Amino acid sequence: MTLKLRVFPPSPRAFKVLLVAHHLGIDYELCMVDLTKREQKSGAFAALNPNMRMPVLEDDGFVLWESNAIVEYLASKSSHWLPGEARARLAITKWLYWESNHWDPACSIFVFERIVKPFFGMGEPAASELARGETLFRRLAAVLDGQLGERRYLAGDAMTIADLAVGASFVASEPAGYPLEDFRAIQRWQAELTALPAWRRTAALQQRP
Repeated sequence: MTLKLRVFPPSPRAFKVLLVAHHLGIDYELCMVDLTKREQKSGAFAALNPNMRMPVLEDDGFVLWESNAIVEYLASKSSHWLPGEARARLAITKWLYWESNHWDPACSIFVFERIVKPFFGMGEPAASELARGETLFRRLAAVLDGQLGERRYLAGDAMTIADLAVGASFVASEPAGYPLEDFRAIQRWQAELTALPAWRRTAALQQRP
């Protein structure tokens, strides 16, 4: 049975799991969940994820939601990408938690105000929200920039799923206007990630109708 990824490709969270699948060379079937048609609210989708959010993975009867859980599952198909030794594995996992709990919420403020609201005709970006987002983003970007100033990648000298999961947010950096101008290490890392063949392949899917 083919592994299925139920996603809305324009979403940064969908981009994340697709990027990992592409970079790790994992075969999958893309199943569109069109958020513009509220397909995530359907009874069939809610039966897979009661939170009614994508992405969702299905693999031979196993259903998994939460994007970083999906990232770990995809990586588990190769020992190279999800180390068996606890410390090496947790050095990666901590960044997945950080992305979910800190980085994603900060980036999401800009995505919602500058991309989602205009797309759905929800009014102008709120200056107060953008100001809150900038304060939060800069605090977290300083953490990320500091880590990347000391090493090439988040968990050491080799790229891991931590880099892909955290870096996937940059697919929206230009239209969302992330304030990255003061963070040179992040800019260096972003340029390397966006040059990956897997990144270009994933970005192309965002053009799907």
